[in-house]
Amino acid sequence: MISSFDSVPAPRKWDAEIDTARQHDTWLDFETDIHQSPALRARVARALDRYGLGTSDVMVEQALDYLTRKELGAAARYFNQTGTAQFNQQQITHAVLSFMAIKEQQRHITDLALHDDDADHDDETPGTVRDLPDTTHLRPDEYAARRDAARAIAAMVPEQDRELYDLCLAVRDTNQRGEPGTLAHLHAYAARHGLGLSGVYARMDRLARTIRQHPWFEEVTAPFRPLSRRSVA
Repeated sequence: MISSFDSVPAPRKWDAEIDTARQHDTWLDFETDIHQSPALRARVARALDRYGLGTSDVMVEQALDYLTRKELGAAARYFNQTGTAQFNQQQITHAVLSFMAIKEQQRHITDLALHDDDADHDDETPGTVRDLPDTTHLRPDEYAARRDAARAIAAMVPEQDRELYDLCLAVRDTNQRGEPGTLAHLHAYAARHGLGLSGVYARMDRLARTIRQHPWFEEVTAPFRPLSRRSVA
């Protein structure tokens, strides 16, 4: 199987900024030092700790490679605007999350292929997919990844819509305002903004669309969408 990390990556949105940044010694020093920087290696290792891989030099190296391919253009854009050469913590966290999601997906696809090879069937009987992960049970690393994804999504919410977002979560978690407290909060929000409940729900729908249109949303949520049989065939 060809690894996703070995393929030629498509140009990313801000990759053109890298050539501009490379005209400055400060940026060249930063780029040259990415794999040798103790501080950056420590930050990546901490992000890998939730998967129990923070002490693996090999995984740190691979995660740094992925971080560089994924975020170097954005970091260059920030440098060109501010003169500061760095990967910020959000870039590191998101890159490690995506990196580990790809690793996990590759592992499951490999497991499925091995299971299919070992299956006892004739040419007319296709292999069956039995080894997809059990979504009813979250391992500690998956729980941590989902927690980080939830925090990342919350960070996408505009400041003026924080209360509305909290109401969205409350409605979701209580099965359509099933708790008296949730209904009271809905009425209070509606009264303050001169809306009916239908108007509040319309605002929730608009907020949900705004979040889904955020440039990070697809990437943050992709690891938690189940693989279909067609995608692994």
